[in-house]
Amino acid sequence: MEMIVLDTLGKLHRHGHGLFGWCFECGSPSRYWEDVRARRAPKAAIFDIDLQALIGKRGEQAAVVGLAPISCPRCGSRKTETRITAPHRPR
Repeated sequence: MEMIVLDTLGKLHRHGHGLFGWCFECGSPSRYWEDVRARRAPKAAIFDIDLQALIGKRGEQAAVVGLAPISCPRCGSRKTETRITAPHRPR
């Protein structure tokens, strides 16, 4: 089995992987308890990242390791982490 190095955004896209983000601000316990006290559902800290739009903005050769933070779409914070999803396999 041949190993594939997924070190750029373009390679992630070509091999069917995706990206999602985690916001530390939206996922902090203090925000969660504020929402619970107000009897609202807590805001989700996870958000999807449009890989094709990101490639259009940063380029196919942008390195995955050391990728600059992506702003949270809910609160605008740049205190985020990026995670790679498993490849999409058609059934």
